[in-house]
Order: sequence, then C-alpha cells, then structure tokens
Amino acid sequence: MKRILKIGLDSAAPFPLHSDYNSAKFEGFEVDMISAVAELLDLELHYEVSLWATILEKLYKGELDMICSAVTMTPSRKMILEFSQPYLEFQLCAIVSRGVVLSDLSDFANKKIGIRIATEAEKYVMSAFPSNVTVHAETNNELYKKLLAGRIDVLIDDSPIAGGFLHKHKTLEIGMFMPGTESQYAIAMKKGDVVLKDQINGAIDLLKANGSYNQIFKKWFSNIRLV
Repeated sequence: MKRILKIGLDSAAPFPLHSDYNSAKFEGFEVDMISAVAELLDLELHYEVSLWATILEKLYKGELDMICSAVTMTPSRKMILEFSQPYLEFQLCAIVSRGVVLSDLSDFANKKIGIRIATEAEKYVMSAFPSNVTVHAETNNELYKKLLAGRIDVLIDDSPIAGGFLHKHKTLEIGMFMPGTESQYAIAMKKGDVVLKDQINGAIDLLKANGSYNQIFKKWFSNIRLV
C-alpha cells in the first residue's frame, strides 16, 4: 500500500512551476518533478491548496508533510524546516513596462514597488528600498494587474514566476536582475523528518542521473531566463 503524503500547494499558482490546481489541466515543472519523485518512492500525493503564508504555517505545525511550491531555501527557514537538496536556481528580478530603463539600484528612486506578502522578495524590498512606497498583494495576479494598470512602477518577483507572466503579458519585461539575490528552490518538510528528506534526495539524484530531471527542466524553462 502506498504511503500518502499531504503536500501543500500555493493557491496563487506560480506558473510555470505549477498551474492552478482547479484548472482544467494541472501541470508545471514542480508537478512533473514531484510526480516523478513519488513514482520512484511509491508515494501517493494528496494536495492541500491554500495561500502561501497559510501552507507555510501548516507545514511548521506538522499539518502537512511537505511543500513543493516555489519554496526558497533560506538560513532562517532551515532553522524550523527540513529541506531537500535544491532543484532550481534563480534570482529576484524587477519587472517593468517595456521601454522603462533600469541599470542600477539608483534607478528605483521614487518608484512605487509591488511585492507579494510573506515572500523573500518582500524581505528584500523592505531592506533594499526602505524609503520607497511599497504595495503588498496576496497573489501574483494582483501584482501583475497593478503593474499593467500603472498603479505601481515596478514589481520584484522570482525569475521563474516572472517568466510565466511575461509569456502572457508581452508589454512587460525584466528590467534587471537584483544583485546579490541568487536563490534556490527546494522541497520543504517538517523539522526532523530526515528519513523522508533522505528518500527525496535519493530520488532527485536518480532523476538527475538518468536524464529525467533535464528533460523536465527543458520542457518548462527552455524560453525562460532564470539568472
């Protein structure tokens, strides 16, 4: 009998990592990757969909077994959660309307910056641009709609997620990658769940060794710049 794992999923779908769970076709890089991991480990995945801050809290409390939904691995999170080996490297980037020039951080002066609540991008902006007016949103869709409507001047986002939105909105582009924001996504698990972590890491190693990981990566990121 397969072991059932409860996996948290961000309801504000960060495509191409994953689409909306309730859409006609649930798909994405993380969907393919974790499905391949589950097949190797004979696991059955039960998704629980909620806002980003909520699934993080549920994992910390032990109400979920893992999150595979654009979780940035950070020193502070590693103190309270277990993490698999990284499966994607990226940077934060600034998204602007086409034609807006950004060459260094001084170009952000007096710009209204949009960021998503409870993300590493939010932490970065509050530290790097303390004097700027900031607009905080619960979902990615809200942020990009605000930028398209001219209600913010720029938004800061993870480059994989930005790539998905830029594919839909051709009037937007990456103005610049934010210096010093090299980051990694990893699967997050309950603190102390080292047996599961070791199993996940072994499966990821196998997917990389047999070429499956590279096939999945090329399928979803062949036209998206991550760094």
